[in-house]
Amino acid sequence: MEKQSLKKQTAVMTMCNVLIRGLGFVLRLVTSRLLGAEALGVMELASQAHMLALTPAAAGLPTVVSRMTAREKQPEEVLASARRMAVRLGLWMGCGLLMLSPWIARWMGDERILPSLVCYAPCVLMIGLSGVYRGYSLGRGAAWPPALCEMGEQGVRLFCVAGLSFLIPRLTVAWRAAVPAFATVLGEGAGLSIIALWLRAGKAKPSPAMQRELFLSSLPITLNRLSHTLLRTLCSVIVPLRLCAGGLSHTEAISRMGMLNGMVMPMIFLPGIFSGALGTVSTPAIAGCSCHRRRRQLTGRMILAAAAVGCVCTGLLYALAPLIGERVYALPEVGQMIRFMSPMAAVLPVQQVLGGVMAGLGLQKRSFYSSLLGSGVTLLLTWLWTARTGILGAGYAHMIGHIVTLVSGIISFLLHEKTAAGAAV
Repeated sequence: MEKQSLKKQTAVMTMCNVLIRGLGFVLRLVTSRLLGAEALGVMELASQAHMLALTPAAAGLPTVVSRMTAREKQPEEVLASARRMAVRLGLWMGCGLLMLSPWIARWMGDERILPSLVCYAPCVLMIGLSGVYRGYSLGRGAAWPPALCEMGEQGVRLFCVAGLSFLIPRLTVAWRAAVPAFATVLGEGAGLSIIALWLRAGKAKPSPAMQRELFLSSLPITLNRLSHTLLRTLCSVIVPLRLCAGGLSHTEAISRMGMLNGMVMPMIFLPGIFSGALGTVSTPAIAGCSCHRRRRQLTGRMILAAAAVGCVCTGLLYALAPLIGERVYALPEVGQMIRFMSPMAAVLPVQQVLGGVMAGLGLQKRSFYSSLLGSGVTLLLTWLWTARTGILGAGYAHMIGHIVTLVSGIISFLLHEKTAAGAAV
């Protein structure tokens, strides 16, 4: 497998991310137009429950596989051990999601999400395995297989949603919301097939010691992602409740949440086209760098690049928000929300890259504590502000929570660097 430089990996993944996000944006636009705000809100509720099941199976393992592959002399053994873990976790969590779907639907307050949950269950195993292959590929310095895997996923999802669009007007809200979930199953299957056939890794045997190391190393990352996922799931439950407490009907509340999570947040995550690629490749790059001075310089350049991209995207979103709301979504209120939340686009890229750097340094526990603090702040402010100020209160709570997470992460990182610099001297 040809090893690529950090710049080449970032360029490849950024180029592919542009296409992937372009396809994703078209998919999101088509979905929002076909489903409507209410069905989109139901879809987002189901998606959050799906992410809760997916996180333990697929959150921490790819990052650790990437870091260990960059360091280990026997990367095939890392891959074989990680695949066995991914299969076991994926089967357990997927079957658990399938069996608990009726209870989850009642707990989340909307039983219309049940068809979507049933469709999402097979994805858990497929996404877990795809993540392991992606981490292995990036650890070996090859960015093309993960990029092509994601492009295949998005392309199949878009094709399926477009192909099933003629059925959507005849379906109930519950089954309209399940169409993207069904398309996701087919897309993930296509992506997994692409990357598995491309890599064709060796037949090394799984190692119990390696599996233990993978589990212990991935646990803090998994808990970190789980806190984010749990936060979004709780917010998906709390926001409609607090909007109803503020005077809206349940249908209006679900529609507003669909606007926030399904229309506004994808635009706010726009800088991820670049910062997501940079954050992904930063983990193996930092893990494989033994010189403290070079590692510090590399970290500084990556964070500055992410901050610059975030600031540019913030300005563009602020300027183009009315046009996006009126022309793209045909909802002027969406444009107002995008303009209100545009500063968040400057925070997220730095947070993504810093998270990748800290994972490469093995500081997963510190990242988890920062994430936990930010999640707690977001949840508290969402409860306090949503009933008083409507859906904008929920958006503002998310912004403050991400800022708290970033500041806490920066402090943890600087403290570690001070200690490392003292040890180097």
